[in-house]
Amino acid sequence: MKDDEGIAYGLIAVVMFIGMVALIFICFTPAMNGVIGAANDLIGDGKVGVQTAGAVEWSLGWFAAIPIIGLLGIAYWAYIRALEENPSD
Repeated sequence: MKDDEGIAYGLIAVVMFIGMVALIFICFTPAMNGVIGAANDLIGDGKVGVQTAGAVEWSLGWFAAIPIIGLLGIAYWAYIRALEENPSD
């Protein structure tokens, strides 16, 4: 694209991507709260082992990282898109 439409497209894509990551995070939060509650009950009752508790903690860490992963993804996309543009033309 040789005009300003490419800039508008890029900004719209960034806003849509951030909005979708936020929507995914919001939609999965109630389900993850249920998993946390069930896991806490099982851990408190001593019905699960240390490895299972560690696996639950690991998955919760990745869930908490969704916004960071999303921001890194959109920053990487914007960087690659900027490299693809040829400013000398």
